Amino acid sequence: MKHAILILVVCSFFISGCSGEQRFGADEDFDGEKFIGVNDNKRGILEPNTEDTEDFYTSQNPNFLDLGADNNNVDYEDDENKFREVIELNSNLEPGPVYITGHTARVTAYAPNGMSQKEKKRVKKDLNKHFIEVTPRYHVHLKIEDR
Repeated sequence: MKHAILILVVCSFFISGCSGEQRFGADEDFDGEKFIGVNDNKRGILEPNTEDTEDFYTSQNPNFLDLGADNNNVDYEDDENKFREVIELNSNLEPGPVYITGHTARVTAYAPNGMSQKEKKRVKKDLNKHFIEVTPRYHVHLKIEDR
């Protein structure tokens, strides 16, 4: 019995010693292909894809931001300026700060001194109609304050 256990232990040492041999390198998989993380003068996973030459036409809908080559930054500044432009063109109010958070736009406009509450209400209703026409993707909260 002791001989059988000794032979089993010796055989297991031989078998485990031979298992370290690999037919492929550490940077290759079973088929000899390179892994993604290996730098072989090709585009790595964290590098930008400069080979993509497909053109995207992002200015087809006037209600969305243009993401084309002319506009390098994507932000809300164009929409904020559009709200200010609507106020300047359609009322005698002075545009104030505009804050856009998600689908909500908080717009402040300043009324000249002496403007009645009834007139403010009419102007607010009129501006809300224009906001819906110009930027329909936002739920606008317009606040008219006295200067």
